[in-house]
Amino acid sequence: MNMQLSKTEIAIANSKTVFSTTVKSVSDGLGKTEKIIKKSTNIKLGKKVTKGKLNGFPIFTVTLQERATCPTDCIHWSNCYGNNMPFATRYTLDKQAIELMESELVELQRKYPNGFLVRLHILGDFFSLDYVSQWNKWLRQFSALHVYGYTANLPNSKVTLYRKIASAIIDIRNEYKERFAVRFSGYNDDDSWTALSYDDEIAVKMVQDKKAFICPVQENKTDSCGTCTACWASFKPVVFITH
Repeated sequence: MNMQLSKTEIAIANSKTVFSTTVKSVSDGLGKTEKIIKKSTNIKLGKKVTKGKLNGFPIFTVTLQERATCPTDCIHWSNCYGNNMPFATRYTLDKQAIELMESELVELQRKYPNGFLVRLHILGDFFSLDYVSQWNKWLRQFSALHVYGYTANLPNSKVTLYRKIASAIIDIRNEYKERFAVRFSGYNDDDSWTALSYDDEIAVKMVQDKKAFICPVQENKTDSCGTCTACWASFKPVVFITH
């Protein structure tokens, strides 16, 4: 007797999101005021930074299709939190989308010359070296642009492309320092700029030894990423209680 695969199992096998109808490209047609780089409406993320060097910066987000843009060796490949996000719009980044994002950044630079913060990526990841290079170009082009986020492209991946993407991310981080804070998710071979899960014994030990900190938002010590700032203001490893 053949067992029928669930919708989630099919999505995992095909390297796609569970919610295929939420994937959108510019050629599909966007709403009159629709943006790919969106203003944050997430309570846990916050709408703006309220302290530190980026105090007052509005927060924006970019959401891609999980799995389709992610490294296949991501430790959360099957249990990605995108499995529980049926209402998120996932954008396909073709040439038209990149051109639109650049025009959006032109406007954001004009509107927020003192600085704005983009969270990469709510879902999805850096999917190519060209895409990483595009953010490098934009950081050079738009002085107000600041970026933070996480990537599962790791320096110790067995896949050459993923290692090369990780290396390119390190290069950008070293060049732009306070303007590009992207952490390696699930990477415990380093003591800086990483993000770990609390179900990892190594992460638990690091927290106990005060070599890492648990996400203050998850511990209800602060309201949002915007009121915390640790993920871009500190190089110390962050540990998330839940993914």
